[in-house]
Amino acid sequence: MISFQKMQPAPENVTIIIKTFQRPKTVAGAIAKIRQFYPTIPIFLADDSRNPVDIKDPNLRLYRLPFDTGISKGRNLMLADVETEYFVLMDDDHYFTRQTSLKTLVDIATTYEFDCLSCWVFNCPIYKRDFLRKQLANFYMNIELSNGIFHYISGAHHRASDHIVCDLIPNFFLARTAKIKAIGGWEESLKVAEHSEFFLRAKQHGLKVGYTPLVSVDHKTLKSERFSTSYADFRARIPEFRKIWIEKYNIRKIIKRDGSSVSAEDYIVESNW
Repeated sequence: MISFQKMQPAPENVTIIIKTFQRPKTVAGAIAKIRQFYPTIPIFLADDSRNPVDIKDPNLRLYRLPFDTGISKGRNLMLADVETEYFVLMDDDHYFTRQTSLKTLVDIATTYEFDCLSCWVFNCPIYKRDFLRKQLANFYMNIELSNGIFHYISGAHHRASDHIVCDLIPNFFLARTAKIKAIGGWEESLKVAEHSEFFLRAKQHGLKVGYTPLVSVDHKTLKSERFSTSYADFRARIPEFRKIWIEKYNIRKIIKRDGSSVSAEDYIVESNW
């Protein structure tokens, strides 16, 4: 894994976009970590909280949106203004580390012609008793949709020492701006539960997706915000919005990574993310 020192020169062809909601301390921490390593890289931040954040940063553009605009529309508003060749899509709880090398992501994406390239994402412990026990967020897989059956499949299409090609990756990735604009960005009817629909549509449009083990980022949860009613109650609407994309693609059955199957109706109401 590549290690590097603080304050790396930012690639000139990258903009970072972040959508946040009801988690001011979380997103402030995420931006502080970006600035620890990339002091001047452009950041677009869309906030549809009741009380949007007010972060003083000359290289940050803040989009104060109507309350509960939704993650997809918020991302699309920022995407429309991105003028660099690439952008980094990240959630407000992704925290840069010494291994979050944007140059490496750009180099690999350019060399192997990736349209979306993620990295290792490590879940940080929530409780002090689990201190330093980071775990890989194993959210890398293939997906298939055929005859009304949506299939999550463990594995990859291709593996090499510095990159892996697959269909679905975490919501931290470098992407080619023009390619994501061409597929319409994110489905704006989905305020949450947008992830699988986005990568299914990316696959249908022939985008090359994958990740590299040479770069990593942390996924950090602040208990005070992650489990607050002002945030958790809105996150709990997953079934409402999952139903939208399941019906959009006329999906009748879902086959999970472990090979078990569930009807679309039962899948919609599951509480997991």
